[in-house]
Amino acid sequence: MLRTMQTTPASPRARAAFTLTELLVVVAIIVLLIGVTTVVIGSTAKRAQVVKTQFLMNTISSGLAQFNTDFGYYPPVLGRKDTGAPTQGFARDVVRYTDVSGANDLTRQQEWYSYTTLADFLIGYGHRGEDGYGIVRGGPAGTGNKEAPPFGIRSPGPDGCWGAIDAPQPALAGNPAFRGFYRARNPARLAQPPAITNNQWNAAAVEGKVYGPYIDTMDERMIGGLTGFDASGRPSVVTNDQGVPNFDDLPKCILDYWGEPIAYYRAPYGGDDLKSSVPSQAGGFLNLGDVFVLRDYDILEGDRSEGAADARGDTNSNGNLKSASFALLSRGPDRSYDRTARRDLGEFNKDNVVEAAR
Repeated sequence: MLRTMQTTPASPRARAAFTLTELLVVVAIIVLLIGVTTVVIGSTAKRAQVVKTQFLMNTISSGLAQFNTDFGYYPPVLGRKDTGAPTQGFARDVVRYTDVSGANDLTRQQEWYSYTTLADFLIGYGHRGEDGYGIVRGGPAGTGNKEAPPFGIRSPGPDGCWGAIDAPQPALAGNPAFRGFYRARNPARLAQPPAITNNQWNAAAVEGKVYGPYIDTMDERMIGGLTGFDASGRPSVVTNDQGVPNFDDLPKCILDYWGEPIAYYRAPYGGDDLKSSVPSQAGGFLNLGDVFVLRDYDILEGDRSEGAADARGDTNSNGNLKSASFALLSRGPDRSYDRTARRDLGEFNKDNVVEAAR
């Protein structure tokens, strides 16, 4: 007798169950999606920071253009030279490209830039003894101790640095080596001004038009206080929200969106004449096209130009840099760069953000 075998339909619960293999596949897909989403979000955030930094640098560039309209020159390069200067003067001396150590003009140009020029000239972090306007730190309380609004500058004068070159402090005037030093500034061109470290500058008001600030909408988180440099020359900065007690007295710099100071490069000028150019031994004049770190990592064919060879023998440069009066540089997301070559082996320069203008 044959018996017919019948299969019992699986219960709804049994049909809904996943096998171990199916579960592992689903988990793998979820992990993959999370990874892809994280990469996309990170890439988007990084791109947004680049765009914001480019916008900031464009704003700075516009401020420099207006400064040039007002005074007929672009600001000089300020840097560290006077190791005996007071805290607020550190890195705020005028540095000519010939002051930079190097075997020749080309090597000196690579190191000739400023982190403090932009905040000093475009915003006006200073007091009457520094730029003729603002706040007297440590001065006596009362009328005149603080001018309002607190930011802005009075005219830097024909020397571009508030008398530090053409009318320096009398105690320093006799030694040419001190010309251009922060502590030699004399905004009012007084015959016997009090020393810049003396808090009595509160009593020596400088009259005249107030210029700037040339950057009006500056987030205070984008302002850094320069505290020093490491052995490689990398700057160390702090921000006001870190609660540094002497933040107001520190030299200021403008930060990019990765918290690094934006560097200001200037086309070389002769001596103290901010409107002049410097002849090059190769012909023509020294220009920013030979500052390797400013060159694009990938140069568009229409902008390709010949320049001096970098450490890797690369002579490719940007045509627009050759005619630029100044340039701004951010190290980019990796916060690093290599000043010796355009296409460096570590690819540190690949994400640099550069703004060059006439």
